[in-house]
Amino acid sequence: MGMTNRIVCTNVNDLVPGMIVAENIVTNNSILVSKGVEITDGIIRKLKRVYFQSTLPIYDLNDNKEDTRKSDKKTIEEVQSSVKRFSQNIENMFQHIKCDGRANMNEIRNFSKKIMNELDSPSTIVKNIVLEGSGEDCIFKHSVNVAALSLLLGKWICYDKIKLNLLVYSAILHDFGKSKIDNSILNKPTRLTEREREEIRKHPVIAYNLVKNMTLLNSSVGYGILMHHERLDGSGYPLGLKGDRINEFAKIIAIADTFDALNSDRIYRKKADPFSALEIIQRNSLGKLDYNYSKIFIEHIINYYIGERVLLNNDCICKIIHIDINNLSCPLLLSNDNFIDLKEHRNLRVTSLVID
Repeated sequence: MGMTNRIVCTNVNDLVPGMIVAENIVTNNSILVSKGVEITDGIIRKLKRVYFQSTLPIYDLNDNKEDTRKSDKKTIEEVQSSVKRFSQNIENMFQHIKCDGRANMNEIRNFSKKIMNELDSPSTIVKNIVLEGSGEDCIFKHSVNVAALSLLLGKWICYDKIKLNLLVYSAILHDFGKSKIDNSILNKPTRLTEREREEIRKHPVIAYNLVKNMTLLNSSVGYGILMHHERLDGSGYPLGLKGDRINEFAKIIAIADTFDALNSDRIYRKKADPFSALEIIQRNSLGKLDYNYSKIFIEHIINYYIGERVLLNNDCICKIIHIDINNLSCPLLLSNDNFIDLKEHRNLRVTSLVID
């Protein structure tokens, strides 16, 4: 095999015996498979256990073949269209609730079913949120994104269908209370006063009071809404609860809420870069966000970063090859046929995701 063979990024599920590893495949700073090794059935089984859905560097033994990784730009556009439509739906639903003074359980149930059916593509959901989050819409689009992310995390935690339904109900309504807060406070571009902060902090209680007396609705839905801003160290609100006193739905929604907010341009700040958002969740898992749920979230999310193109701060566009969960902001990248390990280039960083 000559070095003229082109390096391609092959999904671990597409590996077949006889392929050649183009660069050392590492995990936790240890070489799992060395460069130049021929792929066997045993190696494939080992890689699938470790890398799940990752994309790996493999020599293309036929230079006339193109990288068959399918572009899902159209799918991204379809998801964005669905999110836009659902955002309008949830705005209308919140308006009905405000006018009637109560929630229509059938409307919530049907809306939840639509989200679960139409926003069931993890790769595209994650990509869409990393690309643009919910922008300056901190209520309606944000609620759709949080519901979709909560659904994904609930599945990764292995919730059954009943618990998933209840979790999505809670996530859909988690920020209903914001719709009853003055827009001048919600959209204020400068630092909030103490009185304004206290006003914002009422929104979980407002939404909880809406659903707490709904018949035939599991109490966990209301508690998930009420407690989604609580933090394990007691620094959250509105009750200052700690540890296991916080409802499990609230712990899930807190992670989804944080991830979407970090990936969104707000009127008072710019969005974080994709890896900073993950690092903040990882850092907050040590005392604020639930550690186990955060770990599951990050371990799964990074699988959908693998193989994506990113822009560096030097304007170079690269493809993500590997992410070290212990050093999230320094992935291994591929630029043309050259590997760039950001652990060795501390002056470089990922600024954004790039879509063809």
